[in-house]
Amino acid sequence: MKKGILIFATLFLICFAGCKRDFDLTAPYKEIPVVYGLLDVDSTTHYIRVQKAFLIDGDASVAAGITDSIYYSDSVVVKLIGYFNGSRKDSFYLHKIDGNTIGLPKDSGLFANTPNILYTFNGILKATETYRLEVSRGGKIIAHTTDNANIELANNFTVNTPFTSYKMKLSNVSPYKFTWLPVPNAGIYDLTIRFFYTEITPSDVTDKYIDIPFFKSNIPDLGSSSNVTAQFTADILLSKLASGLEQSPDITRQFRKMDFMFAAGGTELSNFVVSQRAQTGITSGEALPVYTNITDGTGLLSSRLYKQVDSVLLNPAALDTLACSPISRALRFKNQFGAICN
Repeated sequence: MKKGILIFATLFLICFAGCKRDFDLTAPYKEIPVVYGLLDVDSTTHYIRVQKAFLIDGDASVAAGITDSIYYSDSVVVKLIGYFNGSRKDSFYLHKIDGNTIGLPKDSGLFANTPNILYTFNGILKATETYRLEVSRGGKIIAHTTDNANIELANNFTVNTPFTSYKMKLSNVSPYKFTWLPVPNAGIYDLTIRFFYTEITPSDVTDKYIDIPFFKSNIPDLGSSSNVTAQFTADILLSKLASGLEQSPDITRQFRKMDFMFAAGGTELSNFVVSQRAQTGITSGEALPVYTNITDGTGLLSSRLYKQVDSVLLNPAALDTLACSPISRALRFKNQFGAICN
């Protein structure tokens, strides 16, 4: 499982389980399967969250903190099935694990977070295949991905600019442009810049980095363009550095490099985010249904893909801008000649 970026509106999806506070006092207890997962064609270890929403006669906020209220017992079977040209191919049976024991903790909140039940499998997914998820209990399928809409994996992420060792400028008048090819079967993107520097104090010299989210959940309007483009101004980078790094006369810094960490999310994920945004400003009586591609349940199964461009540099003029801009001067970065700008 790849780590380090984080996608999108996405990772909070994996931590979701639902409940309903408006209920019929005479209605019986009802379980609703809840599924969230993002498949990665470049990974061999995959995780899917399968839980249950609930309709109960009582206080839902109390029930949410009870493990048995949100998790299924061992009797549930989770299976991922691959198809090629309509023909069934590989099947993967997922087994239950506690994410807390493998470095995947669940955030604290309303819902029980100990244990953190996930379903996982090791296997190679193929970009040429589509995938259907089935959740069964007692030999009966209780939830599955939407019929005739198997998951098509995001694949083949090509970044045109920047590229390794490129010396980038910092400008507001003529911003640098990132460009990449639209990822097949993807519609939503993240970019995080990992900014590496050396920090020098009277007592120590330490190599450090800071992660700068450049954009999240970006759904581009391609129109007739063959590339996806995003602009990068000097003020964007310098402002985020100024707000994220300590300012002290006892600290000097030297720029080292930047890694550009892109992430793409599948079309199902972009549809989900669009539906979420559509709720903004809508009163509860007018609320639209949230997108789901899980039949007889709710949730989302989609895909994701990462692309990292390492060791992007700054050109000499950009080093001077980093050192001397009024926005970042107090951070005391060295300019192209190794001097501090006073």
